[in-house]
Amino acid sequence: MTNVDSPALLRVVGLVRGREIDRHADVQLDDATLVLAWENEKAWRVPLDRIDGISLNDARMSIYTSVGDVLEISGDDRLRVLAAQLVARACTMPELTRGLRSLGSLRGSPGAAHDIWFGPLLSARRAVEGVTDALRQVTLVDAGQLGAAMTNGMAQLAVVKSPGDAATQRAIEAVLEEESAELFVALGRLALAADTLTGSALDSRLADWRRWVEALREVFAAADEAWQQCSKEL
Repeated sequence: MTNVDSPALLRVVGLVRGREIDRHADVQLDDATLVLAWENEKAWRVPLDRIDGISLNDARMSIYTSVGDVLEISGDDRLRVLAAQLVARACTMPELTRGLRSLGSLRGSPGAAHDIWFGPLLSARRAVEGVTDALRQVTLVDAGQLGAAMTNGMAQLAVVKSPGDAATQRAIEAVLEEESAELFVALGRLALAADTLTGSALDSRLADWRRWVEALREVFAAADEAWQQCSKEL
């Protein structure tokens, strides 16, 4: 756990569950929780996934929660450290492949075709590994570019399947694209989520980031599902 306070406590002002507060607290941040430790009272623990956004103005940080509570923490320049740590931990990319049936599984018929199919997704995942800037993540995982890479992969698979036969290649591509319809729908949703995130205000940016991540997770799931049928054509 990281203690971002030193000798003096930080002042916490806000509205919590309809109750106004104006107190001092020792502010700490662990891997998944913002902790407000009050004197002679049980500490408050605010899960990072319940924080919709934060804004920093000089020596005051405003925290907006998913239940409508707003907390203003004031102190000094130490708040900049807290804000940076909070955003970095809140925007750490989660695992995107857990629970998928084909990606990385022997049941998914791993091999050259499998690698071509999932290559763009794995490249996107590697690109954002260790990146905690939400807007930078969106830039690195562009829905349009990802869709184009998947389409190019389908064309490559068709060539591998039927080299030298352009007509058969076009037929295979058409089947692969048809079986992947839900994947491209998911990519469309990812693009919309990205637009929302890049245009979001600070008080909702973390919530918009979580929705973008969920849209990205759905892209991985749709690609995994599509592979169940597409692999039969290859």
